[in-house]
Formats: sequence, C-alpha cells, structure tokens
Amino acid sequence: MPEFLMWLLARLTAEAQRGEAGLRRFARAQAGNVAITFAVLSIPILFATGAAIDYGRRNAAKAQLDAAVDAAVLGVIAQKTNTITPDMLNSARTQFMADAAKVQGVTITSFDPVPVPGVTQVGVTASYTATVRTTLSSMMNVATMRIAGQSGSVRNVAQYIDFYLLLDNSPSMGLAATANDIANMQRVAGGCAFACHLLNSNGTENVNDNYNIAKRNNIKLRIQVLRDAVSNLVDSAKSSMSLPQQFRMEMWTFSDFQTQLIQLTPNLDQVKTASGQIDLAYSYQDQRDSQTAYERAISKMTSTVPASGNGVTAATPIRFLFFVTDGVQDTPIDGTVSNQSAGFKINNNRFISAINPATCKTMKDRNIKIGIIYTQYLPLYDNDFYNSNVKPFENNIGPLLKSCATDGLYFPVATNGDINQAMQQLFSAALASVRITN
Repeated sequence: MPEFLMWLLARLTAEAQRGEAGLRRFARAQAGNVAITFAVLSIPILFATGAAIDYGRRNAAKAQLDAAVDAAVLGVIAQKTNTITPDMLNSARTQFMADAAKVQGVTITSFDPVPVPGVTQVGVTASYTATVRTTLSSMMNVATMRIAGQSGSVRNVAQYIDFYLLLDNSPSMGLAATANDIANMQRVAGGCAFACHLLNSNGTENVNDNYNIAKRNNIKLRIQVLRDAVSNLVDSAKSSMSLPQQFRMEMWTFSDFQTQLIQLTPNLDQVKTASGQIDLAYSYQDQRDSQTAYERAISKMTSTVPASGNGVTAATPIRFLFFVTDGVQDTPIDGTVSNQSAGFKINNNRFISAINPATCKTMKDRNIKIGIIYTQYLPLYDNDFYNSNVKPFENNIGPLLKSCATDGLYFPVATNGDINQAMQQLFSAALASVRITN
C-alpha cells in the first residue's frame, strides 16, 4: 500500500475512533442534535482533505529536490577530469543547498555526495533527507513530512593518448591528387603525372621542375592533400578532448631519411603550425629512386615510441602510430632487407617491394596500435620498369599493409579518394578501438 494511503488510513482510523466515542457520549446524554453530529462526523473528512493537500505539497517539493540532486551530481560528472576531488564534492553540496533553498517550506537535514570507487570509471552518488512543513495536517499534530532521495552517475574515464604521425613525403607523393589533376599535370608537364621536386646543380630551387609547374597551374598534389588532412586531424583532436592535454602528438616525414617536424607535445596548436612544413622530398639529380625506406622508418619509430599504457593517467597513455604511405617501398638496402623474396633487387643498393608485416610486429607486441592510410599506388602499365618490378606484386600491396595495421585501423584511398576523410575515419576508429566498455 502506498505510503500516503497507509499514513492517511492510520490518521482517519484514530479520528474516527475519537468521533465514535464522542457519539456514544452524546447518545448516553440524550442531548445530541443533528448539527453537532454532522460537525463531529466532518472532522475525519477535513483531516483527510488537509492530509491530501499537504501530501501533494510534499511530493512537489520532493520532485524539486530530486531535480536539484540530479543537477549537483551531473555538475560533478561533467567536469573534465578522471578524479573526483573534495572541492568538487563541496561544490556539489553548495549547488544543491542553493537550489534547495528555493523550495518553500523545506528544511534540508542531510546531503551526502560520495565518489564511486574504480580504476576505469569515474562517478559520484549523492543522497539527501529533508522535511517539509505542513498546513492543515498540523491540526493532527503532524508539523512536518519527511523527504528523502538520491542520484548517481558513472562514466568511463577519458583516456590519455599519444599520436605519432609517420608521413610518406617521398617523390611518389608528388602524384597529382585526382584523375582530373593527373590529366592537367600530364598536359602541362609533357605527359608526366608526377610533380618531381628538383634542385639545380648548385643546390638552389629549380623553379621549372614539375613541382613548381604544378603550383603555377593550381594542380593539387597528394602531398598537399596530406598536409590539409593532418591540419584537420589536429582540429578534430582538439575538439574531441574531454580532459586538459588529453592528446599529445609527434610528427615525422620520411623518404630515404626521416625528419621530425615536431616532438611529442600536448600543444596541438603547435602541431597544426608544424603541419604546414609537410612537403615533398626533393628527387635526386642523379636519378636515384630509392627514396621510400620503410624498414628504416619503422625501425626508427620502433625505437622512438614507448610501449603503450592503459590511458587511465597522463603517465600511462595509449600510443598510436598513424602511418600514411603509397604502399611501395623503394629503399636503400642497408646491407640486408627483411624479405627479399617479396620484391626485386634492382642493384646493390636498391630494393622494391610491398611492406613486410613483420616490420610492424615489435611495435604491435608492445601494444602500440598502428593505423595505416594507403594512398593507393598508381599503376603505370605503359612503363616497362613498373611492369617488370612493381606489377608482379601490386595485388599484395594493400593486403600486406592491412596486415601491418591493427585490426580496424586500415583505410585505403583510391586516386580520386579523399585522404582527409580517411584521416578522420582513422581518428574516429582509433578512439573507438580503445574506448573502455563495461
């Protein structure tokens, strides 16, 4: 039976018993009359009406206090932190008491906010007790009614993440970005779809190379799209943070050697500025083409990126390598290559192949997650060198890159595809891959 009905029944029973005793006295005295009898019988009805009114006031006050305790709890849980501090609990108390003071006739007797213990979760519960003054019920010696309520909220901790960007800026990333750009590039550059970036023999910029020709003709290159994609990635990271300095970034470009554009930093504005330095590597005057050195680059990142943590604290971040490449290594041999049977040795210092997934294993074994954007290699079937040295393994390029990537973090981009979209998808997938679930 509801609390109100039980309480009202007890009150009415008591009043009825008193009324019945009075009637018996009137009957014995034989002096009762209709008016007095009606007055006596009206007392329980009056009390019942008064109790109903006061119980309605009590419920209205409880609804307001329940809303106040919900707001106090959410005010704590919405803060950008993985830790519930005493100051936050005091702030919740202050907020609740201020809201409760607006409810007429209410006196708060207790308010207790308590952190929810846990490593992977952060939360708080709060309970209150109060009384509300009555009106008509006070005639039945019921001066106040009791109110009690509670609220709680728990969310997963926000995780700290370090992102290391390894960006292919080898001459092949000078490919025009779309089919239309390729056609325009071939039109203005004598049939070549690549914007080769050259220096003059004295080391000065060659303003008449295909790279500068592409610039003058507003032809977009893959390297430019990559630069924009990284800038947009930084914007997405900044808007996605739920903790101060939750994300850090470090950025490298590589061809046959690596360049660190910015070291690991939580200052993402500096990373965005540094992304403007992403540019195409110069091609060598002596026409050496061994300028996509995967094994050098991955080896360097393996020694650079520490083992991944659980992300719960800033000292134990989860670590990602975001690797953007066109998928074909054309590398100096450095004495040996890890899987010579997978490609072709052109001479004593040049080897062409798809990536060897074993190159990525050491990083993955240390729980470093590898995300790969494959800007698909452009087949050149009218080129004898391509047909002899790349075509035999071209169907393996994508699958081997996918094997190098962590599951769910591989995104191929066709010639007319959008590198920026792929970068955003990779970022979203990376966050989803480490999100703590209950």
